[in-house]
Amino acid sequence: MRKQLTISGLEKKLDRIFSVFVRLRHARNGYCQCVTCGKWHHWKDIDAGHYWKRQHQATRWDERNVHPQDTHCNKFRGGAEAEHATYILAKYGKAVYDELAVKHSMIAKFTRADLEGMIEKYSGLVKQMERHT
Repeated sequence: MRKQLTISGLEKKLDRIFSVFVRLRHARNGYCQCVTCGKWHHWKDIDAGHYWKRQHQATRWDERNVHPQDTHCNKFRGGAEAEHATYILAKYGKAVYDELAVKHSMIAKFTRADLEGMIEKYSGLVKQMERHT
């Protein structure tokens, strides 16, 4: 019998599959453009950068909050927040930006079922996208 993952283990598993989803969703011919500096990288060599950082559970797996960023922008430039905000505003508009600004500070506690459901959802989407890459 296989041991059941802890909530923390489920979050880590979801982080991994969600990261693949974000990068594949933006990939064109296997390459993603960093939303903050514009450089192109193979989807496996780019990060899934969070505008509102991962510790904010309410926006951690919100597709509108996470976009491809190269490692330089995501890690060494602290997420290049000004450029990432500009991208979100241009792509989704001020209403979504404002919604994310409020949502990130909300308390969110995901259940085992919530996390397992998101893992199943994004795993299925990744499988579909991998067939088309």
